[in-house]
Amino acid sequence: MQERLKQKAIELLENGTVDRVLGWKTGEFFYDLTPAVFKSREEIEKDFVFNAFAGANLSKYLIAESRKGGKVAAFIKPCDSYSFTQLLKEHRIWRENVYVVGVQCDGMCDAAKLGCDGILSVKENGSDLLVETLYGDKTVAKRDALAERCLVCKSKKNVTLDALIGAQGEDVESD
Repeated sequence: MQERLKQKAIELLENGTVDRVLGWKTGEFFYDLTPAVFKSREEIEKDFVFNAFAGANLSKYLIAESRKGGKVAAFIKPCDSYSFTQLLKEHRIWRENVYVVGVQCDGMCDAAKLGCDGILSVKENGSDLLVETLYGDKTVAKRDALAERCLVCKSKKNVTLDALIGAQGEDVESD
């Protein structure tokens, strides 16, 4: 999925649809993804990250980004699309300055719920997470590491979008 998001971000920048992209990059730790604005292909290829730890809701960052002029692309998960829609209703986001790419999601993980110390990396393998630690490797069921908000998620449907990156490759552009 990460490569598909990167390619979409690069496409939107290079065809002039947007002049910047709001996504995620690695923070202090690999599982500490933080929102970031990307303005070039090189930045996206080098730093853009999307994985099971991309839990930060990018909608709230659009309050400021939508007012900066130009157009920003934002990758929005289904749960984030509800807050995005609410912020639109409150006139806090300028919709004409935002290109929303809906991202299908099967839940984001919380590193604290992995039950491991000395984590070096986590790789998704279907419904499992392969956790590499200083003390050996461990397999954790992804459902056991889901963030609390994902355990009570009410909908997997993006409600406001311009394009959709689907889980099984069914990418769609909105009219």
